[in-house]
Amino acid sequence: MTRPGAGERVPVRRRASTPLRVWTLTGVCVAAIAGLFSSSALALGQARDGLYVLGRDAGPRAMATTDLYLALADMDARVADVLLMGTDHDLGSGREDALERYGSSRDRANEALLQAASLTEGDSVEERNVQEVLDGMGDYERLATQARLFNDQAEAPPGEVDAVALAEYRRATRLMHTELLPKAFNLGLDSSAIVRRNHGDGQRSVALGLVWVCGSGTAALASLAGLQLYFRARFRRRFNPPLLAATAGTVALTVGVVLVLNAGSGHQHDAKEEGLDAAMALARAGALATDMQADQSRYLADPGQADAYQQVYLERAQQILFRPAENLDAYYARVDEVAAAYPDLPGGREEGGDPGTLGYLGERAQEAILPGQEHEDALAEVLECYDRLQEQDGALREAAREGDTDTAIAVRMAIADSGNGTFPDCQSALDGLTELHVEAFHEGIERGEAVLSLWAWLPTAGSLALLGLVLLGVRPRLAEYR
Repeated sequence: MTRPGAGERVPVRRRASTPLRVWTLTGVCVAAIAGLFSSSALALGQARDGLYVLGRDAGPRAMATTDLYLALADMDARVADVLLMGTDHDLGSGREDALERYGSSRDRANEALLQAASLTEGDSVEERNVQEVLDGMGDYERLATQARLFNDQAEAPPGEVDAVALAEYRRATRLMHTELLPKAFNLGLDSSAIVRRNHGDGQRSVALGLVWVCGSGTAALASLAGLQLYFRARFRRRFNPPLLAATAGTVALTVGVVLVLNAGSGHQHDAKEEGLDAAMALARAGALATDMQADQSRYLADPGQADAYQQVYLERAQQILFRPAENLDAYYARVDEVAAAYPDLPGGREEGGDPGTLGYLGERAQEAILPGQEHEDALAEVLECYDRLQEQDGALREAAREGDTDTAIAVRMAIADSGNGTFPDCQSALDGLTELHVEAFHEGIERGEAVLSLWAWLPTAGSLALLGLVLLGVRPRLAEYR
């Protein structure tokens, strides 16, 4: 069957079906472009929501809840220091300074509880834990105040806490360590779990969004290619410039959205893993260290339970920086090895039977180090300061064993002195390292938001431009059939 010649008339049925096919193919293109817009807008919106939750909502609140343990531990440490000072109010940085810091830590604990309450809203179990900690703080303050008043009334000299005051303090510190601190620690872990769950849900939503964007982009390209091929076959036109431009624009929009989603997801992942998670781990190390160094005052103030406090000190120290050691003397030597060997860490699989240098300041902290000499130096400073703290702890306990209580108390007060004490120096070094990770967290969030901010309107503008190009390419062909 031969084709109609140039002078032959096209059958009426064929003329009637051509516009219908053009309109059908055009409708498919429009629907595919609309699908690309919808999937892009949804995926980008989910990426923005994930960054907001991590960077402006759950992330900062979770970080704040880790401060609860630190604040509570510091409250108990200050009470122990005040009791140990007895009538000598000028030991170390002084009784007034200790009480001021007690009040400051109490305020921080209340603020952290408010943050925890907002993060656990809707979870009846966690809300009850928050309320129990709040109630327990009231009971603790009552017992701690009574202990201080009884000791003042007895005019107890340094290192000789009044028996009645000591009994009240034992009740207070028992309440702190069996009820308040475990609940506070669990609240911190639960807040981390909430962040981890929200982050995981967000990452999965973005991954699914990528699938939909790629699928809808492919569908849009296929529909545009089909319309282009139909025009080429039906109208003997090799190229349709508007449709070619629409095809190129579809490729650009699809690839752009995919790249932006990947970039935003990467920045969010880095903000959480290298920033928030590392900062929270170091904050927990600081909280444990605060409680650990307070055991020195408890060790001196309560000789009847000195052995128990010494063992608890070692257990907490091992959580902060673990090296295999059966007693404190062995631990001091092991910590000194770590500080001297850094940036290499002693132990590991190569050394049979030695699990390595573990804990918050061990391999975990080294793995979280960010690129740059500043970060390596910050961890080195923390380890060196931690080593000095253990050296002074050894001197304190040696003096106590020899019966030189005055020297032991003097060493303890030098450690805790808020002006130039070893522990405040360690806290400052640890806070500096933590702040580097907090900055990395905020930087990751800001980078992710910057990448996504431009694409708040580009999918809409791009989709409208694509639709305009499709109509511009189709309109002249339909005009031939008017």
